Amino acid sequence: MTVDRHYSRTLEQRLLPFVEAADADGLVGFLSASSRSEQRIAGYMLGESLLPGAPAEVFWLLTEALVRYDSRAFLITLMKAFLVRLERSLSSLSDASFARLAAGFNEVERQKVTLLLLPALDAPGQVERLFSVMRIARGRSQMVYLVRVDTLPCLYLLLRSLRYIEHDRHEVLQVARHLMKRGTGRSFNLASIIKVAFGLEELRGTFSLRLQPYQIARLEHSYEAFCQSVS
Repeated sequence: MTVDRHYSRTLEQRLLPFVEAADADGLVGFLSASSRSEQRIAGYMLGESLLPGAPAEVFWLLTEALVRYDSRAFLITLMKAFLVRLERSLSSLSDASFARLAAGFNEVERQKVTLLLLPALDAPGQVERLFSVMRIARGRSQMVYLVRVDTLPCLYLLLRSLRYIEHDRHEVLQVARHLMKRGTGRSFNLASIIKVAFGLEELRGTFSLRLQPYQIARLEHSYEAFCQSVS
């Protein structure tokens, strides 16, 4: 018989009243009196089944309380629940409670949450909104994240961000080489665009995408045109 280590019916019955009553203090008190094993299982259950579909005010009230109680144990689990809520349109990156939570992140927490959420965002505006909430400045600071995510919105904003450092030819070249090393079709195509946009004649590779310099401006200012070229 398979044992689900992420679920306990007994524990569920203890957690449900706190969720249904939006009793943050009671939930934290219960968890603080539980064993580490029970806390881990409770975290999974809260993040995977009990909170993703909860009313927004309940989700954020309990999430903020749990993160204050033990960020290392609950932050990423509950941000995964936030991702589910984003996909179901039950929450938004513009939620005031998300901004309030993010304002309390330390640098490690900010990095972890940003890299967790970025790959799931499907529009440049969403990516920019996330950076705004996380207080990550345009240019080099955002590039640190964008270069690590192989989605069209992130690649598009990476291309635009390179204009902030175009005076640093070596760094632009390093970004292009990183994209080529990653080896996906879209990252390789972006490297080809960067080569033309920044005149990187020393960037060697066999590129299937061939563009002229006059075509680059349109790609930088039109997400639709960028997607058509890179995809």
